[in-house]
Amino acid sequence: MNTIKVEGISVNDYGGEGNALIFIHAFPLCSRMWDSQVEHFSKIYRVVTYDVRGLGYSTDIPDYQFTMEELVNDLIMIMDHLGIDKAHACGLSMGGYILQRAMLKNPGRFLSATLADTKSEGENNESLLSRSNDIIKIKSEGTDSFFDGMAKKLISERSYENEEPRTFIRTMMSWMKPEGVIGTMMAIATRTNSFYLLKDIEIPCHVIVGRNDVLTPPVKSFFMKENLKEVEFTVIEECGHLSNMEKHEEFNSAVERFLKHVEENLTK
Repeated sequence: MNTIKVEGISVNDYGGEGNALIFIHAFPLCSRMWDSQVEHFSKIYRVVTYDVRGLGYSTDIPDYQFTMEELVNDLIMIMDHLGIDKAHACGLSMGGYILQRAMLKNPGRFLSATLADTKSEGENNESLLSRSNDIIKIKSEGTDSFFDGMAKKLISERSYENEEPRTFIRTMMSWMKPEGVIGTMMAIATRTNSFYLLKDIEIPCHVIVGRNDVLTPPVKSFFMKENLKEVEFTVIEECGHLSNMEKHEEFNSAVERFLKHVEENLTK
């Protein structure tokens, strides 16, 4: 693995001989959430992970005031820096927001897109108010209470009872700076509504969702699936929001099947 900084963004390039496969993580975590995917897919693809601006090791930045468009531009900047013309990409939750917008702005840069436990709508008033209240609370009390509440929503109740995933998720959160968390929340709030634009995407897409995801319920993923032209749809049973961690074997198998199909079509 080669870890570099690109304009303050921490990027992990695992090498490999195949096409590039870029993983974009969820909020408020970091690239370590993809450990199981890195181990599995780096045998076949040139796997790249990175910490989204303001999170993980991507804190060497001028300020913590940024927008979703900047997060999207970071993805393309990383591809340019690594000499990646086209790539498969997989984004979960916030990573899915970034990937959807990146596809719409730069359709020629992606071979396929896996959109996991994410949605295409922008923020409604209720969500904006909730984020505002969370920011106020973090400023006054720190991140501990916010992270405790988030951790319970990221995986199913059954998995939360298991100490290992719960502890790893909470450990990742502990690495985050409060100002980075707030900056990323503000960026998420600036994202546009992509729902009615999905029909314009010509790239093969794979929509994945955990059956018990309370943050982005399966109905949100189903609506995305209905609007996309070329799409596969996978529901992972007994699974919450972080489907790639909670049911990593099922997740990896589903993504592998999809990518194999896309790669076969590329050679025709």
